[in-house]
Amino acid sequence: MVKKVAVISLGCPKNLVDTENMVGLLKATGEVVFVKDIKEADVIVVNTCGFIQPAKEESIDEILNAIEEKNLNPEKKVVVAGCLYQRYKEELKKELPEVDAFIGVNEILNSVEKILNRKVACKKPYLLRELLTPSHLAYLKISEGCSNACTYCAIPLIRGTLKSRPMEEVLEEAKRLADLGVKELYVIAQDTTAYLYDKGEKEGLLKLLKELEKIEGIEWIRLMYTYPSHITDSLIDFIASSQKLVKYIDVPFQHVSDKVLSSMGRKYGKKEAVELVEKLRKRIPDIAIRTTFIVGFPTEGEKEFEELYSFIKEYSFDWVGFFKYSREEGTMAYKLGDLPEEVKESRLNLLEETQFWIYERVNSELLGKKLKVIIDSPSSEMPEYFEARSYRNAYEIDGLIYVPKRKGLKVGDFTEVEITSLASNVDLIGEEK
Repeated sequence: MVKKVAVISLGCPKNLVDTENMVGLLKATGEVVFVKDIKEADVIVVNTCGFIQPAKEESIDEILNAIEEKNLNPEKKVVVAGCLYQRYKEELKKELPEVDAFIGVNEILNSVEKILNRKVACKKPYLLRELLTPSHLAYLKISEGCSNACTYCAIPLIRGTLKSRPMEEVLEEAKRLADLGVKELYVIAQDTTAYLYDKGEKEGLLKLLKELEKIEGIEWIRLMYTYPSHITDSLIDFIASSQKLVKYIDVPFQHVSDKVLSSMGRKYGKKEAVELVEKLRKRIPDIAIRTTFIVGFPTEGEKEFEELYSFIKEYSFDWVGFFKYSREEGTMAYKLGDLPEEVKESRLNLLEETQFWIYERVNSELLGKKLKVIIDSPSSEMPEYFEARSYRNAYEIDGLIYVPKRKGLKVGDFTEVEITSLASNVDLIGEEK
């Protein structure tokens, strides 16, 4: 009997790849159809995030929604997968007896058995992966876990230390994605720059990127989650010269105060952060830099916060994600205590407000420039336009470029536009010329 399955994927793109692998395995059985509404589903699968408190709360809310549906119809099955379960196995089993099955982060191959009660043999689940992104883009996860030992981070508690995937396996998956029509590839991991460090190879990422660039059909490769002190001169040179690796880098600095960085367990200081930004901008003209900062770390006093604030104003990053520090049990930073919530909130607000005006200034400088863009989807907010992105914009996390619809232009196409105006401080309007 064919079962209706609803899958809810929470958290980061790395978690989404796990979801896509599960969906692919389930689809390959021929025994399921996928539905979006949990009310229609026979089985509700929630792939959870357990990284920080807001993510954990969202995961719990989705699980409780699924359980509520099961209470209305006891024949439904609820399956909880992913990071939250991996981190709190015993607690979840005890507190949520209504859940029919749990799947850990390393148990993707067991998902069919847990969901459909039947065994399946599959050595390469990544070749069955079912994309949940638009068909012209995909994430390529090159490793699991992390060995950087940042004191605030729960990832090693959930996914363990760094485990790089074999390069031939990664390339095999990338070629299949290209065969499916993927044009933009996002290279992701907890730290992409540490790829193959666990195998004693210090230039693993560079070697991988050179091979990925050879794959026919892939037009853009985007490098995410790089660690500042692991970015080598040879990697910078390759970004500068590559025909496919876009002039964009996601480099989470997290802070800039030496005192805070040291207590975070980050292996660089302010001097190295400044030098890296200046080097990237000098050697890769027009590079777009995305970064993230944690606000309100326990060792962040007024002086340290002012350092961070000044750094953000001075270097005008293209894209920034700000996060309030979340004190996570089991991490090394837990014993440092916590700052008052109102202090963290006021600092966050100041940084976000400052960055708001930086965005407007940075994006205003693009007026009149011509950019190659990829069409993502029709816009729901501006019905006469498509939502598109240039090399400067990563999917779902950066701003958009609105492009007027025309006959023959469709989702997944590349085209060139001239930036004519700002739709907001982060979004632009581009016209084909």
